[in-house]
Amino acid sequence: MTLLFFLLSWTLVAWGQPHISPLLSLVASSIGFALFWYGLSRLKQRRYIWASLWFFAVQLVQLSWLATPTYQGTYIFFVYGGIALWLGAEFGILALFFPKKGPLRFRSILGIAALWILLEWSRLFVLCGFAWNPVGLALTGFPVSTQLASVVGIFGLSFVVMVVNLLAYNVMVMPSKRRVSLYGSFLLFPYLFGLGHLQFHEGRKGENLYHVALVQTALLPDEKEEVHPYLQWNAIFTYLEGCQSKELDLIVLPEYALPFSSHTPVYPFEEMQMVVKKELGDLTPLLRAPLAEKRDKKWYVSNAFWTQAIANFYRAEVVIGLDAIEGENSYNAAFHFTPDGELATRYDKRILLPLAEYLPFNFLRPLVARYGISHFFTHGKEVKLAEGKQRMGLSVCYEECFPHIMREGRRKGAKLFVNVTNDGWYPASRLPEEHFIHGRVRAIENGVPLVRACNTGITAGVDSLGRTAARFESGEGKFEFERGALFIPLDLYSFSTLYTFWGDAFIVLISLGCLVFLRDC
Repeated sequence: MTLLFFLLSWTLVAWGQPHISPLLSLVASSIGFALFWYGLSRLKQRRYIWASLWFFAVQLVQLSWLATPTYQGTYIFFVYGGIALWLGAEFGILALFFPKKGPLRFRSILGIAALWILLEWSRLFVLCGFAWNPVGLALTGFPVSTQLASVVGIFGLSFVVMVVNLLAYNVMVMPSKRRVSLYGSFLLFPYLFGLGHLQFHEGRKGENLYHVALVQTALLPDEKEEVHPYLQWNAIFTYLEGCQSKELDLIVLPEYALPFSSHTPVYPFEEMQMVVKKELGDLTPLLRAPLAEKRDKKWYVSNAFWTQAIANFYRAEVVIGLDAIEGENSYNAAFHFTPDGELATRYDKRILLPLAEYLPFNFLRPLVARYGISHFFTHGKEVKLAEGKQRMGLSVCYEECFPHIMREGRRKGAKLFVNVTNDGWYPASRLPEEHFIHGRVRAIENGVPLVRACNTGITAGVDSLGRTAARFESGEGKFEFERGALFIPLDLYSFSTLYTFWGDAFIVLISLGCLVFLRDC
């Protein structure tokens, strides 16, 4: 019987994620963990080991996208297993505070939930930070259940999930009217709050539409190097032609949209014009530094040159992900170009991936060299807003998963989040969908809409209440390798949230205060 509870709970929690099954995630957030703890209560010994192994098995499913050696090499399997073991070991600690028999006291429930939230939150600050799979994601399958994030953030949702499941465990161990009513109250609270929150803001929304074109190139990392840059630019120009008849405010291209750094003049201007043959107006005024350089009586232009040409031709701002070189340092950056602008705003990515984008320890250099990785980026140092028709908070790829990073932009006045992403390093996996869920939660936490352009899905726009305005996909629902431009008339309604005001400090301080209740366990 104990094994049956373990298997049932593992199925619910492991697959109970909103991008896999919103309905299953609802069940997981309500009772998934409780079923495991009820099975665990039947064991008298080795509870820590069983709890660790169970959550390790959960993480093997939820992190399965990580086990993709196509570009990372076989060492990624050790990373995959190591992270799953680490998270399993953390979860096992909770089992140490369960009584040998009988229900938990309510204070103990608060203490156990608080301990878990502190463990989850602390992961953000280990090495480059680990932001995947907070248990609160199980509560984000539907917009109505996610709205509480605007007050307590994703870790507050994790707190609610843990308390609800611990209360459900009590009902299973020793049912009573009081325990059932307490469980029902906590279970329904996020949904009741969400209904009120959605209705309140629906009545205050205006007609402030912002016209955005999001470009998805659908090129994998090796294709970026194999497909000639002329053809890559030609494809981008072609995708945008479909939006030529529309009024555009913003065009967004993905992370590492083109080979070569932003301002390196590598394209012979006349030669590329002959190949591309796309109408972009008179480009001769752009033949100037730092966009172009004259060598041996011939003009050579850069990626920045063609990006500025797009901004001028469409009379729209452009955000694009490109590498940037500054002295001996190189950066993974997002650039913001304005029509007829003199200089682009550059935001440098601050959260870099270890081994792939930066080298945390020098002794690992021979290891990554075996997989052809020899170039590393420098960490960015500060948040930077893009000033235009709207103040935009820029982020690059994985940064979208870090609540405190995105909140900084909102605190500085961002009215729109813009993310450029490349999830192509893990092709044909669940990564794009999970990544998108995190971005959606960031919009809700801060009360601002979000747009994201990816090399390989999910390219989409989300309103300030976390509802998907549009996403780039085929009629059959395929999204990852679709090519083209998605046009979105995005509602720019935004509002102040308590989460923007106090961030994670609120739930962290509550959790620290509740730790004292662990002594009652």
